[in-house]
Amino acid sequence: MPVFTSSIEVTADYPTIKPSLNLNFARSRSLDSRITFTRASVGTYVGRDGLIKTAGEDEPRFDHDPETLESLGLLIEESRTNYLGNSEMLANWGVGTAGDAFTASSGSQLSTNPDGSSPAYHYVPSSTAGFHRFNRSVTVPTLDTNYVVSLFVKRVTAGSVSTMNRFVELEVTGNFNANTPGTGQTGTAGGSAVTFDMENLVIETQTNNLNGYVGDAKIEPYPNGWYRLSYVFNPGIGTTFTGQVWWGHCNSIAGDGGGETGNGNPSFYFWGASVENGSLITSHIPTPANSSVTRIYDNAEIIGANFTNNFNTLEGTFVAECDRGNDGTEGAGIGAMRALTNSYFDMVQFGEFYDNAGATGRVYIGGTSQAQIGATHTTGQGVYNRYAFAYKKDSFAGAINGVGQGEDTSGNVPTILAKFLFGGYNDDRSSQSLDGHIKYLHYYPQRLTNAQLQLLTA
Repeated sequence: MPVFTSSIEVTADYPTIKPSLNLNFARSRSLDSRITFTRASVGTYVGRDGLIKTAGEDEPRFDHDPETLESLGLLIEESRTNYLGNSEMLANWGVGTAGDAFTASSGSQLSTNPDGSSPAYHYVPSSTAGFHRFNRSVTVPTLDTNYVVSLFVKRVTAGSVSTMNRFVELEVTGNFNANTPGTGQTGTAGGSAVTFDMENLVIETQTNNLNGYVGDAKIEPYPNGWYRLSYVFNPGIGTTFTGQVWWGHCNSIAGDGGGETGNGNPSFYFWGASVENGSLITSHIPTPANSSVTRIYDNAEIIGANFTNNFNTLEGTFVAECDRGNDGTEGAGIGAMRALTNSYFDMVQFGEFYDNAGATGRVYIGGTSQAQIGATHTTGQGVYNRYAFAYKKDSFAGAINGVGQGEDTSGNVPTILAKFLFGGYNDDRSSQSLDGHIKYLHYYPQRLTNAQLQLLTA
């Protein structure tokens, strides 16, 4: 007969042993002393107040939802580069039409930036007809691959009201228009643009794969009226590696046709411009100088005596909740027990994803698959799933969100396991990382039952 408490229903299937690792990153907002963490650069995250914070080198990041302020746990991301210099846009940017200005806010229009700094700067379209667009060039290292363009935007609504403070266009064109569309795309050029309605928070309807546009346009809310706008683009195929980034003012969501006129009042606050490599947006990478900046990958691991004292290489069970980026990166999972050397040929991997196909776990010895448990399920940024994976010789099983994922009754377990990596499966974390959050991770040094796996993830 079940026993009820205020927070959980305890049944006969509930584990009677305690986990040797009981890591609740979302609740503690701290790193257990048994975990070694490194990152050879600074990195940003969203703090408890919803503002963007900066973590120093080798400092873990505990992220929060900028709208709800929910604690999201440990943030683990791959290496990314922001190729757009002067991200605060206070130097080396050009206005689109004579008389346009980018000025510090003051008086009733004074605003802070998404990181809490002040004053925020706003764009002032002049009454001269033309293309009112803040712009600068950007050079990418590789063509025919995906990038994300993004910008933090806030409408100016206090004081005098602009006639152009509703629509803003993100555009990556210029000489990219001389390139042909990237692989798998249609259209006529590598240039791309998306318009955002900041009054009704609506995104322009896009024809998928039109010119350099790839997709995934987003409006993400931040505190104090700010939004982060972004979309994925491809600069195309050709010989032109330098194009132009524009933040344009439009009269409608149909696009920036030119010839618009302002009334001399500020329209939008702009901050945090970025063009980063990859198919999904990550934490903001500031570029205070006129050059690109790279955020190095997060590396968290348990090794040495902390591994041998807490993990059982013969049998065990992992339980965790996480989200992840949705770019299909091989090996981007919750973590892996593996050999000490830089090899993934001997490992027990938990929450592995391969080309967007989900798995609760897999086991390899010398490159030979011993077991793979799991099924395709919904993943992505902000999509949280609860996973469990149990391993033991001739007995492997898993569960996702309370649903069993099958059992494999054959196969061995590696005998040379020596460390656990968070958010990946080998030491090359630069592009093979979770790109997401781990809310909690529990490890039991025993193979729990299939019913317990389902109970713990329900």
